[in-house]
Amino acid sequence: MSDSNPIGATNTASGVKRNRELMRRDSTIMAHKSEGKEPVVVSSKEGEGWTTVSSHPGEGWSNGTIPQFMFPYTREGKVTLFSNQRRWIHTESSWTRIGGGSQYDAKHSESGSGEKLTTSLEDESRTVRSLIAQLCEKFYEQGGATGTSGGVSIRTGGPSENRPWRVFVAPSGIQKEDMIGEDVFELDMDMNVVKPPVTPNLRLSACTPIWYSVYRFRPRAKCVIHTHSMNAQMATLLDPTERSTCLRMTHLEMLKGVGGHAYDSVLDIPIIDNRPSEDMLVDQVEKALVKYPKCNAILVRRHGVFVWGDSWEQAKTQCESFDYLFETAIKMKSMGIDPAAVPKEGTYRVDDEGGEEKKEDSSRPVKRMRTEKKDSADATDGFNAEADLNNAADLEKDTKSIPLLPRDAKVLLLDIEGCTTAISFVKNVLFPFVLSNIDLYLAKRTSQELGPILKSLQEDIEKLEDGHDAKEESKKVTPVVPDCTPNDDLMRDMIKSFVKAMMKFDVKATGLKSLQGKMWKSGKC
Repeated sequence: MSDSNPIGATNTASGVKRNRELMRRDSTIMAHKSEGKEPVVVSSKEGEGWTTVSSHPGEGWSNGTIPQFMFPYTREGKVTLFSNQRRWIHTESSWTRIGGGSQYDAKHSESGSGEKLTTSLEDESRTVRSLIAQLCEKFYEQGGATGTSGGVSIRTGGPSENRPWRVFVAPSGIQKEDMIGEDVFELDMDMNVVKPPVTPNLRLSACTPIWYSVYRFRPRAKCVIHTHSMNAQMATLLDPTERSTCLRMTHLEMLKGVGGHAYDSVLDIPIIDNRPSEDMLVDQVEKALVKYPKCNAILVRRHGVFVWGDSWEQAKTQCESFDYLFETAIKMKSMGIDPAAVPKEGTYRVDDEGGEEKKEDSSRPVKRMRTEKKDSADATDGFNAEADLNNAADLEKDTKSIPLLPRDAKVLLLDIEGCTTAISFVKNVLFPFVLSNIDLYLAKRTSQELGPILKSLQEDIEKLEDGHDAKEESKKVTPVVPDCTPNDDLMRDMIKSFVKAMMKFDVKATGLKSLQGKMWKSGKC
């Protein structure tokens, strides 16, 4: 029996079916520990009887010969297993999540640590292949690899180890809970197959080009995970227009788990549109990698998520943390809470004066505005009442300035442009509406209505500087004799000429805006 294979397993393609059968025949593989005896298992071949597998309970749970479900069920076996045997197949003896929000977080450049557990390149290859199969099975159990979806890639080697990179990728079209290490491809960094799967008729995943994009744009990445998590898919639909390019979240504890973020950080997760096949997403993925250098994930609308890390442990941790955050965002939205908004309550803040931490009371202004005059020499004007100083100067304005908003103000009323309506909508829809409908609108106005409109537009033109293009354009209008009141048709012609002249040169004037607003409000003529 080989030290590297389950009991009765073979390495040939013809033996793959038998290997899987053996791995799932619990009835023929039994852990046994009785008084004074070492744990043994039943051989899969008839007549071989009891065969000793290991002298240490639980040794094969990770990196050994015993499949996962064969760990000893005795108390001593469990104590040994959980005291010094990890449940995952590891390539290194330990790892630590990369933190960044506290002195107690592990602040280091790499998550992987400890000594290598593999003894040769062949042993490493076998270990990584088995690990990918284990990861795929777990993500299937969590709902992220339903059907044959999802996948995992891990790479080893590189310049730091003075050897070429080796990239291991899960195959396409296989049930992830049924994968074995012999199903995994081994490639180089040029995407050439170095060692194909033992299992015949398998092909590379359509995600393979994306694995390589992440490795090229994130040189420290050692693992990429792709899932079709329901939470990830639904998170891309929180914007009903489906035009958003990122999902923003802040002030959530699990932000610590996605790498490089703390509780009060702002996390922007890029969202790209889906395409018929994953390999067609490469250009969009690479643009997102450049635009969002701090994020370790990319959402694909109506599809799923790609997550990476500098070790497989870090990638797995971040993938689970992202999924938790996606579910949080969905539930917050259902409650009417914006996950991107800084909470007004529920978070401790530092008091500006005393330096003590205390919870803010939103029932009173954070800082009361004071405008009384001070005689002291150190009296200065506070910017937006930031320092609770005299901000009377902030409220003073000349004809061109805009007053700052006092700290205890409740409402800031803005113009329609850039606030409730996109500028592109104003220019591409609202303005053309005025020009194309002004004839019909004015045709329905009486003399009493036309007069004030014309007067206000004339005042707009008069206020323009001499030589202004709109003013020169307006000179083409038929002059009005002071002692003569123009008839309705003449007033309509003059109004149209003034409107077209000012809109042609993008003039912002009171009379023009008033007329435009009335036409927009009517919505029709």
